[in-house]
Amino acid sequence: MRGRRQVRRPPDLTSLFDVLFIIVFAALIRAAAVEHAAAQPPAPPAPPRAPDLPPAVAALRQRALADLDAGLAARAPLVVRVTRDGTIDALEVDGQRLALVAPLLEHSSDPDVVVAYAGDRSAELRLCQIALHRLGAADLARYLVIVAPAAALGELPHALFDGLHRDLDRCLTEQRGLAALVDPATLSPTPPRGTP
Repeated sequence: MRGRRQVRRPPDLTSLFDVLFIIVFAALIRAAAVEHAAAQPPAPPAPPRAPDLPPAVAALRQRALADLDAGLAARAPLVVRVTRDGTIDALEVDGQRLALVAPLLEHSSDPDVVVAYAGDRSAELRLCQIALHRLGAADLARYLVIVAPAAALGELPHALFDGLHRDLDRCLTEQRGLAALVDPATLSPTPPRGTP
């Protein structure tokens, strides 16, 4: 009998290429999905749903909100303009703009702090106290103090951001003024004068 000759066949790599193709294809799809998700801003969260109130409580709430709104509307606006670097540069009240230079930030001797809110050290350097002194009034009870920074709240120095928020509460307890901090990023652009 003649010896059979064995033919050695190379291993079949087709299935290896198929698997490799599937892995690369899946990675490309995943990368495209991640890129697509990053390109689209996240949807804003839904506002919290107001709890269902008994009719009597809902009526009281509505009346209280109307009274608060009327009380706020009766107060004259006192706009306190604050620069990006933390200086009050103007007050706007009764149709007038009163220029001033009142720094709200100061260098700190604490190396971990570097910059501090001056009103935390001295009541005379607090926002509403500065406004009260400049106006020469006994208190701010007739005003709605509107703190208007020149930059978005997220762009303000940390010490200024925190200090302004503390001063909102101090304004009521120390000068009887109701104060609000308005983020300019939330304002719609105002059209130039003379446009309809």
